[in-house]
Amino acid sequence: MKPLEFDVIFISYDEPNAEENFADLCDKVPWTKRVHGVKGSDAAHKAAADLSDTEWFLSVDADNVVDTRFFNIDLDMSNKKVKVFSWCGRNSVNGLRYGNGGLKLWHRDFVQNMKTHEEAEDKRAEVDFCWEEGYQAFPQVYSESVINKTPYQAWRAGFREGVKMTLADGVKVPAAQIKESIWWHNIHRLRQWSTVGAHVNNGIYAVLGARQGTYMTNMTDWDYIQVRDFEYLGELYNKKVKMLTPDAIIEEIKKLGNELKYGLGLDWPYMDAQLSQYTLDLYEETINLCRTYYNK
Repeated sequence: MKPLEFDVIFISYDEPNAEENFADLCDKVPWTKRVHGVKGSDAAHKAAADLSDTEWFLSVDADNVVDTRFFNIDLDMSNKKVKVFSWCGRNSVNGLRYGNGGLKLWHRDFVQNMKTHEEAEDKRAEVDFCWEEGYQAFPQVYSESVINKTPYQAWRAGFREGVKMTLADGVKVPAAQIKESIWWHNIHRLRQWSTVGAHVNNGIYAVLGARQGTYMTNMTDWDYIQVRDFEYLGELYNKKVKMLTPDAIIEEIKKLGNELKYGLGLDWPYMDAQLSQYTLDLYEETINLCRTYYNK
């Protein structure tokens, strides 16, 4: 089966690049449908399921630019236990490639009956989808997740991942167990979020957000479940970040680096634009070399 056999639904809330990305997607898939402004991740996806006329539907997050190659892939739908197919998105700031911001193909009935985020009954599902049974992830990258259109968008993306990457199976662990309990892939991703960004517009806000999210979750008594509330995050940004000068942001990043080093054992330096670009280039080169080797 091909992806275009299913409804394509664009999900937006307040993303500053939503309109241009929606227009881009409509150029590629003119019959794209849209869900906009629904509060709560669970509710927004249920609204998409309700809008779908097909048994399965493809969700596209509003910060995503879709690679048209995706629509030509062949889908193996034979495993009836799989209810969500997830592909990687490439992050516009730090180059990371994983399910965050990627394309997802959902079984409509599954979404209508799931309980995640604001509707979660299982603590693991309070801030993410991927702990639901029937979730299958693929390594292929078919979209670009552009999260740095504005300072706030970049900060919010970084902050949310700074929280979620330090959870074990979606649940907070004791600070002393962070490095031992967290999946190494997530530690790697968190390191990239927390260091690479100064080379692109607004990228430094993503770095700051990632460090603040990690610090607040693991070194204070803050309730990390609030990371799913975008209105709360807007208020937090206005209080802690909005009035900071670029120099003050750098100093805050360095300060948090010391806090995380001695409090959690996460020893990550501040990288200026040159070092950030160098690290990203090395990361991209490594990925390309691995792809070439394994595709031989």
